[in-house]
Amino acid sequence: MKKETTALVLNFISFGSLFLLFKTLIGAIIPLSYIPLIAFSALLTSVFSPKFLLNKGKLFMKIPLRKKPIQL
Repeated sequence: MKKETTALVLNFISFGSLFLLFKTLIGAIIPLSYIPLIAFSALLTSVFSPKFLLNKGKLFMKIPLRKKPIQL
């Protein structure tokens, strides 16, 4: 698999898994209707999910609340 494809798949997997986790936890704690629950979960997930990026053929992971990305 190409490095670009790997970064894209890892971004989708990390976003999807964190979205389901946040949706489940928020839905269990706070009783919200469906649309605000999904919007709030998507907002939190977009802020706290790790980002995978490619720079000069090397794969990096940007973790929230850290300045420098980690090389994988």
